[in-house]
Amino acid sequence: MPAAWFLSSQQGNIALPNRCSPDAPVSVDLLEACGVYTRAVDPATLHQRHPTDDEGRTYAQRLAWNLGYQGQEVVTLSADAQDELREHLNLDEQMRVVESGVLYFDVRDAEDRWMRVEAKPGDLLVIPRGIYHRLVPAADSSPVRLLRLLRKSTVFQPIPREGELNAERAAEARAAHEDHTFYVSHPPNETVLGPANGADNVLVTTPRDFDATLAKAKAGLAVGDVLVLFCKGAPDRRTHTSWCPPCAQVEPMVRRALEAAKRKRRVVYVQCIVERSVYLGNPDYAYRRHPLLRIASIPLLLVLQQGEKELTELHRESDPNERYESWVDSI
Repeated sequence: MPAAWFLSSQQGNIALPNRCSPDAPVSVDLLEACGVYTRAVDPATLHQRHPTDDEGRTYAQRLAWNLGYQGQEVVTLSADAQDELREHLNLDEQMRVVESGVLYFDVRDAEDRWMRVEAKPGDLLVIPRGIYHRLVPAADSSPVRLLRLLRKSTVFQPIPREGELNAERAAEARAAHEDHTFYVSHPPNETVLGPANGADNVLVTTPRDFDATLAKAKAGLAVGDVLVLFCKGAPDRRTHTSWCPPCAQVEPMVRRALEAAKRKRRVVYVQCIVERSVYLGNPDYAYRRHPLLRIASIPLLLVLQQGEKELTELHRESDPNERYESWVDSI
């Protein structure tokens, strides 16, 4: 991920790094807890035709299409680009892709502290709805060229944190920020079986934790025990409904199958949630390349059983159908 750190409270020129002394780095976990995700793309090919797109879309257009984004534009930021430079929020999820130059992406954490991400060409930043942030071209940077992607709107309309707003815009800003505050204060902690317990009902919220979680689960298996892995789209934190309709469709089936399996064998269940903005249209997403999971699409259900010497794969399913439950007959 790009370098990230807390800004010094003694800020001078905001176009300079303004690190704390001693340095106070920001972890990827902290950024993601605020809904800020990063991924990498090839800036050299963004506006070239994608070789497998039947509609003749460019890589940038295909990215927007995969994510269901409505608006996109290329902009060049200067030191006086006030629409991005002043602190503001957006009413929908947005993305920025740095095509050239060096950009500081400053975002507020849950305690209203500035966290700074140093974005360079090829860095893609996901900006959630309702988070206060600003984009600052680095002082020693060449002109910063950005691809700006808008999820629900076609026109970039930031709402500044300071300044006069009419009643409608003020209400929209307040609602968006309240949504973001709710998101940050309600991290996911449940699986299809209820509250995760870290033992036999385990929730993995990031691919970075998957291998360690898997190793721990495997270490506790006895002969005949069953390990069930289920990868699904992350839930909305208010409604608890997955962004992935097929995932939501099979969740009751997975739950019923697990409950039935537990009546026959000891079952360890591991649920992995997949964030929409870093999964869709991303061939390098970690679960796609993982040697065990090899995800082509979600949902993915993988059932393994511990033998005398090794784990054996009993069942693998992606397409929603009755086999999300019928695997129980084989254990």
